[in-house]
Amino acid sequence: MAKAITLVDNFNDDVQDTAKWSASTGDRLREVNGRVEIRPLGNITTGHFLNYQSATTYDLTDSEFRIELVRSVVGTYGAAAYLQARIDDNNRVQLQVTGGYLNCDSWAAGTLTKLARVQYDPVAHRWLRLREQGGTVYWETSPDGAAWTVQAMQRPNPITLTAVYALFGAGTFAGYAIASPGVAVFDNFNVLDSGRARRVEERRLSAREVRVEAADLDAARRHEEHANNNDEVNYPTRPLVGNYSKSLKHDSLGDPDPASYTSLLRALQSQDPADFEEIQLATPPVGSTGPVKLTNPQSGLAFDLEGPDAQEITQPPAPRFDSAQTAHEAGELYWMALARDVPFTVYGTDTRVAAAISSLNSEFPQFGGTTPVTAQNVFRGIYPGEQVGPYVSQYLLKGNVDPRKPSGQGLNAADGFISYGSRTIDQRLYPALSASDYLTYFPDWLAVQNGADERGNDVFGSKVFIHTLRDGATFVHFDQVLDAWYNAAWILMSEPTGNQSTAAGATGRPQIDLEFPKDQGNPYDPPGTALDSKTQVGFATFGQTHLLQVLPEVLGRALRAVWYQKWHVHRRLRPEEYGGRVHNHVTGARTYSLNTSITTSLSTGGLSAYYGPGKIPFGDGFLLPQAYPEGAPTHPAYGAGHATGSGAMATILKAFFDDTTPIENPVQAASNGLSLIAYTGADATQMTVGGELNKLAGNIALFRNAAGVHWRSDYTESLVLGEAIAIGLLQEMSLGFNEDDGYFQLTKFDGNTIRIFDGKVVLVS
Repeated sequence: MAKAITLVDNFNDDVQDTAKWSASTGDRLREVNGRVEIRPLGNITTGHFLNYQSATTYDLTDSEFRIELVRSVVGTYGAAAYLQARIDDNNRVQLQVTGGYLNCDSWAAGTLTKLARVQYDPVAHRWLRLREQGGTVYWETSPDGAAWTVQAMQRPNPITLTAVYALFGAGTFAGYAIASPGVAVFDNFNVLDSGRARRVEERRLSAREVRVEAADLDAARRHEEHANNNDEVNYPTRPLVGNYSKSLKHDSLGDPDPASYTSLLRALQSQDPADFEEIQLATPPVGSTGPVKLTNPQSGLAFDLEGPDAQEITQPPAPRFDSAQTAHEAGELYWMALARDVPFTVYGTDTRVAAAISSLNSEFPQFGGTTPVTAQNVFRGIYPGEQVGPYVSQYLLKGNVDPRKPSGQGLNAADGFISYGSRTIDQRLYPALSASDYLTYFPDWLAVQNGADERGNDVFGSKVFIHTLRDGATFVHFDQVLDAWYNAAWILMSEPTGNQSTAAGATGRPQIDLEFPKDQGNPYDPPGTALDSKTQVGFATFGQTHLLQVLPEVLGRALRAVWYQKWHVHRRLRPEEYGGRVHNHVTGARTYSLNTSITTSLSTGGLSAYYGPGKIPFGDGFLLPQAYPEGAPTHPAYGAGHATGSGAMATILKAFFDDTTPIENPVQAASNGLSLIAYTGADATQMTVGGELNKLAGNIALFRNAAGVHWRSDYTESLVLGEAIAIGLLQEMSLGFNEDDGYFQLTKFDGNTIRIFDGKVVLVS
């Protein structure tokens, strides 16, 4: 019997070696990008596991199985990644990552023994190893595959180990309907880092050199490897149709011109500023201005002096162009376009929303949101608090109470005015006119793909509070991402003590006696706590100025990180480009490798009543209607800038304020958007500061989806990318404070609470 260590695979050939492995079937387990990528199904309760198992058994005595876990699935309990040495399900030893923990377990004759459970650290636990020596089994981890830490040991061996299979994989447990389990990535079975790209390591070392004085903590982090979904080579008969190409050259049906696209790749690969000036843009049609220039492809190459390097953290490969997930996400976008003018308050009775709910449940269940879809969760995000209370976050509706202001002008929260000191910001906006949808006719669509500049051709209606998807789409059309978060910060740091509703109920002074407590770790301001200073208040540290400094600071770092993902890794096409492929396919102009769920729905299914020649409201065909005259911006879809920036800034606000504080007297916009009315749903008392910050991030991200410019998975993956950037920034920032015992504490998007202090990030609960 061969020893376990003799089973070696670096997976660099991108082909499953059937002499070594048997594997689960289907396109959700793939050996690609020089590694094994596993994408478990979401929203199923029956459990879904995908594995690589050795084709034969091996002798683990005085030997080992080890593997590099490049990326685990989401940290929510119910999703897991693991390494096993096994005879069968009843006789095995296992290292498993789930729910934010690393578990060391053994089964003997069906009896489970739990040996250890430690907080999972993706850096320290990058490598997993099961080893046997002298009658003892060791469960071990390593950050680099060289220096190992014993997490658990068992003697005598719990099972016979002379003939066991190696197995690694990921999936979801039965009974846990996780909307987006994420992607698990494995590499280098019983071999060291043979698959790591040279440029990634060079970048890590370069970042360390630039940040010498503040580099110790950052250099200890491992730069993740970046990989895309291979769509640039997946469709040889229709090259590049799955990739972003707006403002580059196209043929008469809108497919990318390979030479023009190659000029972009040449610049991205060389990183030479001169090559970016040689990118071949399209020539817009006669009579059109343009071409619209590409948006900042060099920004992800910049270095920052604090926080994670722009290339340190990655996003998993986007769903493939031909995948069911992409088609299902597109299905949601087609329905969002139809529901743009439906007030949120009538979602429970509107027939079009009811049709969307039925279609998402039956035709597009893998769209990435919560299922079953209901009137309460339709078009909403998946993170804690996003499905509680009204659709729109309180921070996009309410003002703050200021007893010094005139009635109707900020005296009460429902006036909708935010006090910026002696000035005010009105939460109302001028929305785009209802039914003003664009790029629904193919010549207009093609002109915009070729760089025609249609910006500024919007027509606005009367001023309202955000009460429809179109209102929200208008807000995120013209904002600078920071706007809503500055507003939220002013509400949180200015509301006087009272009932968060009326001046009559206020018992404190604005900006002095505060309704929303500061974070638990603030060394100055949580009244009545051990950290409440008797002689000082925070200002440039742990105070308002510090907060208002960090919000734009983290935004810039988050945007540079996601811009690297957009241009240099994924280059995912925009939904409007996908809509063009769908239109060509359904009309018979050209065929593509599209999942049939979207084409069937548009031809004969739920969407067919609204799309196609002569249909109301879109009269030309099967293009995805855009809320903006110019359609999507001139940069790739994945990840999303609004979502990444919002994920980062939500994390900062949760680090400065107690995110468990209840929201009192919540409001929603009336069905005509002209006023704010009390929200009295059964969950009105369940709303919290943190939940509404999560909802604000989801609103900003998903309003971009409602405009037709982003995908659901752009939101899902980008919020957590922004969160990771913010945590890294706070981690480094925490090294420099003079205040004893000060720390940041916050609840992450996965529901886990962490504490950040002295350069450490620890799990609280």
